[in-house]
Amino acid sequence: MKAKVAVPAALGVVAIAGAAVWFAADSGTEPATPAGSVPTADVAVRDLTRTEKLSGVVAYQDMRELSTAQSGVITELPSPGTDLASGDVLMRINDKPVVLLNGAVPAWRDLKAGVTDGPDVHQLESALLALGFGKPSASYPDDDWSQKTTDAVKQLQKKIGAEDDGVLSLGEVVFTEGNVHIAKLNAHEGGMTSPSAPVLTVQSTDRVVTVDLEPLDRDLVEVGKAVEVELPSGGQAPGKIESVSTTLETNADGKGVFKVTIALDDPGQVSGLALAPVTVHYVATVAQQALSVPVSSVIGLPGGGNAVVVVAPDGTSKQVPVQLGEWGDGFVQVTGELPAGTKVEVPL
Repeated sequence: MKAKVAVPAALGVVAIAGAAVWFAADSGTEPATPAGSVPTADVAVRDLTRTEKLSGVVAYQDMRELSTAQSGVITELPSPGTDLASGDVLMRINDKPVVLLNGAVPAWRDLKAGVTDGPDVHQLESALLALGFGKPSASYPDDDWSQKTTDAVKQLQKKIGAEDDGVLSLGEVVFTEGNVHIAKLNAHEGGMTSPSAPVLTVQSTDRVVTVDLEPLDRDLVEVGKAVEVELPSGGQAPGKIESVSTTLETNADGKGVFKVTIALDDPGQVSGLALAPVTVHYVATVAQQALSVPVSSVIGLPGGGNAVVVVAPDGTSKQVPVQLGEWGDGFVQVTGELPAGTKVEVPL
């Protein structure tokens, strides 16, 4: 991302936002002179904004490791880059499937007829119901294991090629919230696994846009602000800044940056664009209720300093020295003897 732009002024040249304005100027103390035909603009109090362009990339989020509570030989693993949904086989241990199911409560016990009531039972029944196994009723899903639960588990086991005994032993099911994207393998087929060993690194399948933000630009970015993401196709995808890291992180180039995550209003617009480069257009508020003038009205003074040409109601004009502050989208903040409503020359 581009850094904040300094505003130098020397030898009658003012450089603002990469654009230079040359204006022949004498001392700011000269007597008022008749105004010419140069157009004018009002000195006004306004919020100053600047449209920034940030380089980003489409990425997956919520990276985490997954393991199984089983011990044995890994006989099958998914390929990196695969997306898996609830009901899919996550891996095979000793040639037996480990199934992925939607849920927030980690599996911590055998799930079978006779277990005590609990939220994990309710979670299992809800996941099975979402897959079409069983029919909802006043007592299903709930915390109690019933014959309906056993029947639904057997239907799942038939689907994934497991023994349909109605029992999900600890380690035969892994619960995650939502679908997962396989980021990398932490083990290999033919290797051994144990309950403490991560087997897969996964992420959410929801795509976001991430940006490496330079430290000098941190104050320009605000969580919750709207952005427009320019896609490789030229299309636009609206979104919002979801989070900004609180500490510097090292990026791929070894530079310290703040990590910005942008949630898209419609993640489907970037389906199939994982790791694709994008441009993020962000309107940053650089100053609130700032006394400001058009950038083109500022002139440089010989020997340094800046001024504007003030046009009086009687048509005469004179130079008034000003100090420059923040700039944004055609305007610059000024300090000096320049009340709001004053008219200043804006050369064409």
